Amino acid sequence: FENVIVLRTLSKGYSLAGLRLGFGVAHPKLLAGLFKVKDSYNVDAIAILLGAAAIRDQAYKDACVNKVKASRAMLTVDLKNLGFTVPYSHGNFVLATPPARDAESLYLALKQRGIFVRYFKQPGLDDKLRISVGTDEQNQVLVEALARLISGSEPSDRKTIPISNDPVR
Repeated sequence: FENVIVLRTLSKGYSLAGLRLGFGVAHPKLLAGLFKVKDSYNVDAIAILLGAAAIRDQAYKDACVNKVKASRAMLTVDLKNLGFTVPYSHGNFVLATPPARDAESLYLALKQRGIFVRYFKQPGLDDKLRISVGTDEQNQVLVEALARLISGSEPSDRKTIPISNDPVR
């Protein structure tokens, strides 16, 4: 097709989120037009080499994808057990509606604790949290914090922020 671009990210499936690297496949005429407007050297040589190596290792990508799927399923169950509404997701995140507290206050309370989720103050999303699937350990920290916040056993205005050296997944 002359008017279709297929875009792929290497962030989650290839565990290269920090590189912000992806690629596109399209008809040569469409690509020629894009190359006219792109920045020169917009991707560095190291990122290109890492991306190429990752694409060659499909077994590793498959293992990463399977791990994300398993972690997403476990996170979804844990959130539902806390009373969240969590529709099925095919992505590397879930869109979760909190049970009784408003999403914005949970977002702010989690942020104070150094746990970062996304909150969008716009109609249709302002009652939800967008939660990226992390490592099992990161997901557990999130779920435990949410359990304490929802139960009221921990005040939502705590000021200390735990610092973590966990690698981004």
